Amino acid sequence: MGTCGPQLIRKAQIGGRVQDVEGTAEVLTADDFKTRMIVGATVEYNAPREKRDIARATLTNLGGIEGTKANNHTFSAEINTPDAFNIAATAGLDVDTIAWQSGNTIRYTFNSTPTLTGVVDGDYLTVNYATNASNNGTFKITAVNSGSYYVDVTNYDRSDATDDEASDSPAVADIQENLEYQWALNGCGCKVYGMSRIAIGTVTSGPFTHGETLTGDVSGATARCIVPAANGDSYLYFEVLTGAFTTSDTAITGGTSSASAAVSSASPEVHGYYVQPISTCQDVVTIEYQEDGYAWSARDAMGSATLTFEANKQGFIEFAFQGPRETNGDKALTASVTRGNEDPPIMKDANLTLGGTFEPVFSSVTIDLGNAVALRENGNASGDTGIEGARITGRDPMVTLSCEHELAATFDFFGTLDAGTKTALEFRVGSAVTKRFWFFADELEFDALPLGDNEGIRTLELSARCTGDATSSGEDEWEMAFIGD
Repeated sequence: MGTCGPQLIRKAQIGGRVQDVEGTAEVLTADDFKTRMIVGATVEYNAPREKRDIARATLTNLGGIEGTKANNHTFSAEINTPDAFNIAATAGLDVDTIAWQSGNTIRYTFNSTPTLTGVVDGDYLTVNYATNASNNGTFKITAVNSGSYYVDVTNYDRSDATDDEASDSPAVADIQENLEYQWALNGCGCKVYGMSRIAIGTVTSGPFTHGETLTGDVSGATARCIVPAANGDSYLYFEVLTGAFTTSDTAITGGTSSASAAVSSASPEVHGYYVQPISTCQDVVTIEYQEDGYAWSARDAMGSATLTFEANKQGFIEFAFQGPRETNGDKALTASVTRGNEDPPIMKDANLTLGGTFEPVFSSVTIDLGNAVALRENGNASGDTGIEGARITGRDPMVTLSCEHELAATFDFFGTLDAGTKTALEFRVGSAVTKRFWFFADELEFDALPLGDNEGIRTLELSARCTGDATSSGEDEWEMAFIGD
């Protein structure tokens, strides 16, 4: 007689989705299991029992009674982007009306008859150019009506009809392929935004630099530059601020670099994502780890992440989540999951710089988001977990860079540490312009400089804190950008 044998840890998958309602777990579908996790994910059922040490005619206790019940999930994925971000027929959607429904639910109804049959709850809508700024942003889709051509989204900046826009709103909306671990980034106190781009011609007096203000000479539109752009690059990637660049712009100019480029041939489009930390209205997620016939799930989970890069290799992002146990039990692997097959970008020609110009010889760099996650015990919590949910209560993002030491005349590591001077770090992963990951920390403060050795070469294990601009109230300690074709 045959046997199925033991559970195999290679036959496993991870799924997750941002919750629409705190306290209510999402029902996960095949669309939620697209994350390509690395073999070796772990799950811990954290359910301590309280010992009953009752005095009686024996030296043993009476056993234990139940306490809180949580599931902790840790998994890793390659840092990757879809080969194609745009979903057919959902790019550049012309918005007709924007109408509040209830709570934080806002309905975007489109002109014409766009095909929305492939859009599902859990996809994200990016909106630009609306009359009211509160209607612009990247929002989780909670409902789709492909016959009436509208989607409902959650927008925490709206809670009434004050900023509704009747026909015909000037807003333009896009629905992109999600990053495969977008839900996990959101659950780590991050906000993932759709990133705009526009085709450009020759760049003069460049390059454009991260964070500077871009201005169109004819349109008068302004934007924040996200990805540096030099002569030969085909696009400017940016966050829309005011107005819209047009093909009439003979020069888009950088306010800091004085770089300039003319619009090449097309209007702006949403293409790719940028990610920033947030401190309010953070998302909680439902997460489920399935392993060869068994599954562990948690609701209202939050976590932290660590990104690790080694020279000449792909990058990895490791997530660690905590949340009240939802279910533990037998369950077949969710079937009919369609995952990407793109190769990840490799860390070559990384353009890693400190202070904008110094390019160290480096072997690895690690970014720890440094989130502190607390489980909220509550005697009134529904069910038997005794936990209301998880919350991120603080963050201390750190960078570790393993690099060769240099003379102070080249770059003064120890002088920078002693003076508390802040410096900028940026780098990219991927040599192909159609598949890249970028990381920026504009206000990096050195924390420690342990000495190391590489076969007789003096090295430093630089530890630094991502601090952000002390004069700003923005969420600016770091920023990531994901670029695809």
